[in-house]
Amino acid sequence: MVFLAVAVVTALVYAVWVLSVPLLPDNLYIPLLDLGKITGYRWPSAILFVLSVLVLFGLYAVGYQRIVQRRSIAMPAIFAAGALFCFELVWAYPATAADVFGYIAHGRLLALHQVNPFIVAPSAYPGDPINSFLAYPDEPSQYGPIWVLIGGAFATVAQGDLLKEVLLYKAIAAVAHLGGAGLILLIARRLSRDPAMAQASAYLYLWNPMLLWEMVANAHNDGVMMFFGLAGVWLLVAGFDLLVLGAVAAGTLVKVPVALIAPSLFVGLWRRKWPRAVEAAALGLALCVVVYRPFWEGVDTLTALRRTDLFTASFGSVLRIVLEPWLGADASVIARTISLSAFAVVAVLALVYAIQAQDDRQLLRAAYVTLLGGLLLATTWFQAWYVVWPLALGAALGEPRRHLEVALLSLGGLLQYFVFIYLWVMDVFPPGENLGVQAAAYLAIIGPLLLGILVRVSFSRGNASCAASADGRIALRR
Repeated sequence: MVFLAVAVVTALVYAVWVLSVPLLPDNLYIPLLDLGKITGYRWPSAILFVLSVLVLFGLYAVGYQRIVQRRSIAMPAIFAAGALFCFELVWAYPATAADVFGYIAHGRLLALHQVNPFIVAPSAYPGDPINSFLAYPDEPSQYGPIWVLIGGAFATVAQGDLLKEVLLYKAIAAVAHLGGAGLILLIARRLSRDPAMAQASAYLYLWNPMLLWEMVANAHNDGVMMFFGLAGVWLLVAGFDLLVLGAVAAGTLVKVPVALIAPSLFVGLWRRKWPRAVEAAALGLALCVVVYRPFWEGVDTLTALRRTDLFTASFGSVLRIVLEPWLGADASVIARTISLSAFAVVAVLALVYAIQAQDDRQLLRAAYVTLLGGLLLATTWFQAWYVVWPLALGAALGEPRRHLEVALLSLGGLLQYFVFIYLWVMDVFPPGENLGVQAAAYLAIIGPLLLGILVRVSFSRGNASCAASADGRIALRR
């Protein structure tokens, strides 16, 4: 009964949220709207946003606890509620990112203008009205060819109808989100003997408020990318070794970051049977060659790694601003180098752990740590939806500690909007890029995670102290 109440109240909160930023009738057709423009850059709107996020995460936590306490929650009920939330958020305007309009533009380049989206930018066709909706009209596609082909198919179906295009991208995002939760359930069942924890793993992903907002409302393609990544992980734990790296390659051909799990999975395959690992790697590489071949026009086709000079809401962005007074323009290079070097250390340690892994769970922990390091260190241009990278694997591991980490990190991902969309524009921070706003955004992201770690450590020490005191009293009585 409690779980049903949580589902109903959560659905009502999402309904109110959607009504505050509706896709229709007008918002869709007004270029470059955002959450602040729609709701107003005012303290009541800012406070309402924070309260909505906190209420959703509070309900999310209650639901999680009911599942792990073995309250006999039916899996179909968990997925039915998740599907309802997805349906609701389909009708929300993508109010914190304009990426879906970029997807539409690149799909139109391929299908309607019949040019290579990796070479030609949308601005080459100024007559296409989609240009006014773009944050980066002069950039070619920054994604992989599978995503561009999907965009081309959508553009062919929609024939320039903006509503159809947006709904198609939201639909594939919702399907990928539901499918990803299903794969997490299958993976967690193989990794854990606890059915309740496997259910909690799927719930953690499916009901996560940040993921629902970013993957469905904003229609980001990271959920599709991680669907393929999770498919690779499921193939690994299910014993279909030959196809593991092919699935990861398919995810990489949507967007690059999921490739970070490939080394750990390759190590796991190698430990089982090295010829099969080589065959799996060859299959993944062959898929990349085949899918890229129609678009290939030299190394300029590899656009996915071009955004390396952007900094926001990250360790690197804070470090760069701190160093700028002394180093000037070199601060960006040094900050990026330090961030990437720190990630390299994490990646090497994770690979060593993978080599020493005794089972699939330990192997996947290494992949999880690599993705987490990629998010927090290698990424200098942090965006909330990137949290899905480690969250997907963290959920699948079926470990309460990992669950807490990724849930708190996703909370921080949404809270950073409070800084950038409201506080910054309302002149709480000075105009222009500055240390105050970057540090505040970074703290909003990692603050809940750090606070959670601190509470857990304090609680563990308190329990240890109580246990020691109890043992002492028993010894005295003897």
